[in-house]
Formats: sequence, C-alpha cells, structure tokens
Amino acid sequence: MDATTKKVPSVGYAALMMISFAAFLIIGLLVFGAPLQTVVFLAWLLMNALSLPLGYTYRDLEKIGLDAVRGSLPPVVIMLGVGALISVYIAAGTVPTIIFYGLKIINVKFFLVTALLLCAIVSLFTGTSWGTMGTVGIALLGVGTGLGIPVGMTAGAIISGSWFGDKLSPLSDTTNFAAAVMGIDVVKHAKHMCYTTIPALVASAVVFLFLGNSVAQTQGVSLEGIEEISTALQANFKVGLIPLIPMAVVIIMLLMQRAPAQSILIGVVTAIFIAVLYQGEDAGFVLKAFYSGYNKTFDQPFLTTLLNRGGMTCMNPTIQALIFTTGIGGMIREMGLVKILFTTIAGKIKSTLGLVATSMCISYASVAATGSHMFAAIMVQSTMLDLFKAKGLKPENVSRICEDCGTIGVTLIPYGVTATFIISTLGVSFAEYVPYAVFCFFCPLMSLICGATGFGMARYKEGEAVE
Repeated sequence: MDATTKKVPSVGYAALMMISFAAFLIIGLLVFGAPLQTVVFLAWLLMNALSLPLGYTYRDLEKIGLDAVRGSLPPVVIMLGVGALISVYIAAGTVPTIIFYGLKIINVKFFLVTALLLCAIVSLFTGTSWGTMGTVGIALLGVGTGLGIPVGMTAGAIISGSWFGDKLSPLSDTTNFAAAVMGIDVVKHAKHMCYTTIPALVASAVVFLFLGNSVAQTQGVSLEGIEEISTALQANFKVGLIPLIPMAVVIIMLLMQRAPAQSILIGVVTAIFIAVLYQGEDAGFVLKAFYSGYNKTFDQPFLTTLLNRGGMTCMNPTIQALIFTTGIGGMIREMGLVKILFTTIAGKIKSTLGLVATSMCISYASVAATGSHMFAAIMVQSTMLDLFKAKGLKPENVSRICEDCGTIGVTLIPYGVTATFIISTLGVSFAEYVPYAVFCFFCPLMSLICGATGFGMARYKEGEAVE
C-alpha cells in the first residue's frame, strides 16, 4: 500500500464517514434485527465505499483490518480457554459445589453486595475481569438464580466487582497498557485511580445493598425451592473441597503471574481429571463438553437450564465480533478519523473540567467506533496528553480517564468485545445486565467530579520538571 497516494480526510468528510458507520450499525441492529457479526462484517464494504475518494482499495483496507486482527489473537485464545473452563468446571462439580454452599450460607439481602465484593477481591489478586466472570461469576450466577434474584442484577454485581479489581491490579493487562501509553509507572497509575475507583465501588455497594433488600421484600425466597435445588445438586454431583481444586489452581497460577491462557488451560486439565476420576464422568463426555459445552438433562429443570452451557464453541459469536470489529477499528485508526474530528476541538479547551470531559468524549467515541479500549487510550494520549501537561496536570490524570471510560466503557457498547464476552459467558442479554453494571457508570461520574472540583487531580509542583 503506497501511503503517498492516500488522502487525509477533511473534518467534514471524517464526520460523514463516522456518521454513516453509526447509522449502518443502528439500522442493521435495531431496524432489521440482524446479528452483530453480520452487520459489522458487511461494514467492511461500507468502509471500502466511503474510503475510495481517499485512495483506499478494498485490498488496502483488508490488509489494514487483518493486521489489526492479528493483534487480537491473544484475547481469542483466552476466550476459547474460558469457554472450555466453564464446561469442565461444571463436569468437575466446581460450579455445583459453589452453588450448593452459596445457597446455604448467603442471605438474599446481602447476596448482591457479597457477589460484588467477592469478584472485586478475586479480580484484584488475579488481574483479570474475564477470568473472574468466567469462573467465580458463573457460580455466583447460579446462586443468584437459586435465590430468585433477577439475572441482570446478579450479572451487574459480578461485572462491577470484576472491573474494580481489573482496574487496580498491577497484574492486569489493561492497567499496564494504560500506564505504558501515558509513560508512567503502573503503581503510580493504580494509586491515582483510587480517587475514582474506590468511591465508585462504595457507591456500587450501596446500590446493590438497596437492590438486595428490595428483592428480599418484594419477591421472597422459597426455602423449599432452595432445599430442592440443594438436594438435586447432591444427587448429581459430589460436592466438597476436591471440586474446588481447579478454581484454586487457576487463581494460584494467576497470582504467580503466569499467562492467563496458560493458567486457564492448566485449570481445564485439572478439572478434566477431577471430572473423570472423582465425579465418575465418562472421559469422552468431558472432552466433548470441553469443545461443545456441558449438555445433560436433569430431573430438576433448574439444573438443566443453569448447567448446560460453556464449551469452546460458545465463544464463537464473541470471537467473530472481535475479528470484525477489530478489523473496522484498524481501518478507522489508519485513516485517522477520530483524531481528525477531535484534534481541532481539543486545542480550544482551557479549563480542567473541559479537558477531562473532552478526554472522556474521545475515549467513548473511540470505543464506540472500534470496540477497542486500547485504541481509545492511544487516541486520548495523542490528542490530550500534551494539553494536560500544558495545564500543569500530570499524565496519571489522563491514564485514569482512559480506564474510567475506555477500559470499562467497552462493557456499555453492545457490539464491544467485552459486552459480547459477558453475553456468551454469563448467558445474559445486554439489555438485562447494562442497567445494573453501575460501577461502569460511577467511575466516569467520579472523573467528572474530580475535574470539576480539582480533587484527585495530580498537578506539577512549582519547579517540578514536566514528564
């Protein structure tokens, strides 16, 4: 591809391209009800048509898109591993054990806040939101369902807690990436996020305490139903400490800073052995579940609905969405559409609040356009970092915004890879979980408050060298 023959789009034409892309998504998804994967893949042709005046051929865009996709292969491996982990965790009795004991010891009033804090702790020590959702999250979803709590509420608590730990953990890839893009130490970045992240967790805990109390008062819990579920679990699985070993293995591996894919796969192998040797499952059945998901009919319909899930194939829609959205994101990035639209605007912002708000808009616009929090971080860095420094504000303010908006903002975009992962893993629709993913709303709110009040805004001291 000869870069010298490519034209840089004007602000007007860049806006036209982005509006056309947004309209294409809206019409395809909402008007025709087409699958996300279909709409985004067809959008490759739309981008081809719109980029012809700029000198891009389809072959040019395809190469750009596929180059971008290659960078997304590590998440694909993790997704496939998580899909397999879910099914073999069920076969090994890991998920049934957690559901069994969870139903016995957790009060419905405090279940949601318990789920929030438990996922926060696990993700903080492991550094992975996806791993937390795919392991502890699956089990907690079963407990919540058994307690009669709406699945969207439970999913919201799981998501909120998982993102808290992922944001603050020095082991998290997103935390390290945001810090690296802004050129600061990851520990400094994580500490600075406490100004927004901890208040957001506290606010989320209050919300889930209220929701839990509300559910307990209005819906009630059938003790007979819980006992029936518990009896059914004991009848079909051996519950106890041994089935928890695969989960412990994964958490320990992650704490040892092993690669997430490696940790997950070792957990999968451990679960396979326990499923065959301890639970007495047929090896062929377990290996089939590894690929296509756990599939067994129980006398208790609740168990059939809850436990028949997982497998590598359950991640196919998520992987397809990742491939096509990443490809589109690469095209948008190559043509510089988001940067062109915001660079002129950003240069006119003078106040601290204005800088924060503009950075947030760039982050969300980048995520909406590409489904990539990494692209969002790069866009905020290229357009806003120097402006923050000129205002006497340190880079950690910018990296925090990237996390508060971009990293967790992908959860709020229905075609974002994180959203599709949640849908595939937890078996919950976007509409069901998004109102209760309250942590994802509180974090940007706290960013705005910091920008408006100056609280938690790191500034250069007089005589201190600008980084």
